[in-house]
Amino acid sequence: MVPSSGPVRQRLMTLAWPIIIQFYLFQLTGVVDNLMVGQFGEQTIAALGICLQLNFLVVLCYAALTEGGAVITAQLRGARKHAEIRETLATLLTAGLFTGVVIGALYIVFGESLLALLTTDLFRAPAERSGLPGIGYGYLWIIGLGLPALVIAHVAMYVLQSLGNTRTPMRLALYGNVLNALGNYLLLFGGAIQGVTEPLFPPLGLPGVAIATVLAWLFQAVFMLRAVLRHPAVNARLRDVSGLAWQRLRRILYLGYPLSVDGFLWQGSAFIYTMMFNRVGAEAYAAFLVASIIRGFSLAPGVGLQQAASIALGESLGGRHPQRARAYTAMGIRMVLLVLPLLTLIVALLTPLFLQFYEISDLTRERVIWMVALSVLYSGATALTMIIPGILRAGGDTRAPMVITLIGFAGVGVPVAWYFGLYLGFGLWGVFAGFVADEVVKAVIMVIYLRRETWLRRLA
Repeated sequence: MVPSSGPVRQRLMTLAWPIIIQFYLFQLTGVVDNLMVGQFGEQTIAALGICLQLNFLVVLCYAALTEGGAVITAQLRGARKHAEIRETLATLLTAGLFTGVVIGALYIVFGESLLALLTTDLFRAPAERSGLPGIGYGYLWIIGLGLPALVIAHVAMYVLQSLGNTRTPMRLALYGNVLNALGNYLLLFGGAIQGVTEPLFPPLGLPGVAIATVLAWLFQAVFMLRAVLRHPAVNARLRDVSGLAWQRLRRILYLGYPLSVDGFLWQGSAFIYTMMFNRVGAEAYAAFLVASIIRGFSLAPGVGLQQAASIALGESLGGRHPQRARAYTAMGIRMVLLVLPLLTLIVALLTPLFLQFYEISDLTRERVIWMVALSVLYSGATALTMIIPGILRAGGDTRAPMVITLIGFAGVGVPVAWYFGLYLGFGLWGVFAGFVADEVVKAVIMVIYLRRETWLRRLA
């Protein structure tokens, strides 16, 4: 039986809005950290930025666990296989804890070398090296101690969301943000009010940010885990969800590894486009970077609806309800094609207001306004490239988005950007054309592939 559009839309919105708010909360965490650390100068800001870049790469490494586990959990919930959900959770927690301990140990032992690799200081003569890896290591080794908690928090969060509870992760993200901000204030500045009171204890600087971050991770790990254990589909004590089922882990990683690869491909494409914009000129890259940051405010609904559609589809497919799955797919695509372009248009109209916070030249300002305005024209393609991968992954087809990302980036985007931007000399707008072509071609291929309905047949 095909459900009516009203309940389908309501179900997707119920799942999506907490994820959308959580997306903005995660962005706010980075803003708060950077604003507070900004009081300590450019070197400290740059060191924190490099550490955060390394953390992002690490999250991609264990995305195979979190997102692969989420696909399986949603389908098992739809099939009402609660014992297998507990086995999956136990496997994810055990593997996640091991992963966090290993990566944390690498941070503690080799952290400064890893940062020197990212800054290229590792390849310079000692006299020419910057001080960034040393400054950053004061943050990174403390983060290494908290990485097991971060992985556990993420595992529990993804499982909880795949079980249909998206509000608890949102609330815990909010509480974690507050805890992080308070910890930053106390530990960065020693509890002092700048220019008003003296510090209560010696300010810790960047290591203080790391301590506050780890405390927030520990808080989220404890309460995310508590929430997932109390979920009716799990209903277990911690000792009941320990142990590793190797067959289950292999299935999780088989589904999940393309998600990690896809993330690295995305990061690699961003790096290549960055190189091309920098080849045109620093001003061109600055314009693209600012435009991307401003445009990012419009992407939260796409993230929320993608995850909501994945959860609802996973449940429907696990329960062997293909017509219901088709209804969620059609509604999810209609909603994201309506909401994301509309929000992109609003952001484009507000761009001159956002630019008041930037000290940039008039030429760069004009380029940013045009790039954000042009993003309205291809925002439909962006909407499709955000939601369709979630639909495909919900049915266990995780490799197709990875392959399509590679085709769009390596087969279309980079060649077009090089030919028009660098070879023919159109500069910024030539490279930008390649970036847009990448997005549009991926959207077209995804729509064609989606119509084959492989996601209806590849169950976990």
